[in-house]
Amino acid sequence: MSTLPPVLAISGSDSSGGAGMQADLKTMIACGVFGMSAITALTAQNTTGVRSIQDTKPEILADQIDMVFEDIPPLAVKIGMVSATDIIDTIADRLTAHHATNIVLDPVMVATSGAKLISDDAIAALTGRLFPMATVVTPNIPEAEVLTDALIHDQEDMEAAARRIVDKFGCAALVKGGHGTEDANDVLAETDGTVTWFEETRVDNPNTHGTGCTLSSAIASYLAQGDSLPKAIKHAKKYLTGALKAQLDLGHGSGPMDHLWKYR
Repeated sequence: MSTLPPVLAISGSDSSGGAGMQADLKTMIACGVFGMSAITALTAQNTTGVRSIQDTKPEILADQIDMVFEDIPPLAVKIGMVSATDIIDTIADRLTAHHATNIVLDPVMVATSGAKLISDDAIAALTGRLFPMATVVTPNIPEAEVLTDALIHDQEDMEAAARRIVDKFGCAALVKGGHGTEDANDVLAETDGTVTWFEETRVDNPNTHGTGCTLSSAIASYLAQGDSLPKAIKHAKKYLTGALKAQLDLGHGSGPMDHLWKYR
């Protein structure tokens, strides 16, 4: 007889397998936990873009979350891209009802190009309902700029943005530096005022599809195994760096990473 720490991913399905739920579950397997799913949307996409999206009906999403908690209560929850207000409300309601803990929220709001991916109403619901429940949110630089209404030019600005998110929403914030030009350093601001920097050398790899999904799922995985938040982030960044260094090359656009690089 054996057991594994269970973790729930709440995210959309990526038909090409590089991001979304597929990346979440691959990451969880690689990081030593038992991954479970509540799918928020179906997408038709590949490494070159998204062709179509169909949101899950709120009642079906609620049933998925309830069935997981009723049988195998997760020790951590990762929330990925959620683009509709009713979906966000459903997630908040069900996680509150089940007293979910160790919630890692990847606030997918802004594309690399700078374009908003969700409506202002959905952003308001996300920040108003899910942020206060989160153990940590993991915005990239463009998303942190939207959340703080301030431009980020350097590491001092990143730290200020992380602190501002904590003050504004009451959750820890990991502002990711992957959109910077010189390094891949991230900064964590916690609710007790502690600030921690995580330094990492940028990996020269054009295939970065699913990096945000992967990092947040890895953080949730390590939290479920009992790591403190800073320790979970340190382990998650090491895992993500290894996946990028594996230099997997698939597809004609920004391809996926090798989530099982440790086992090759």
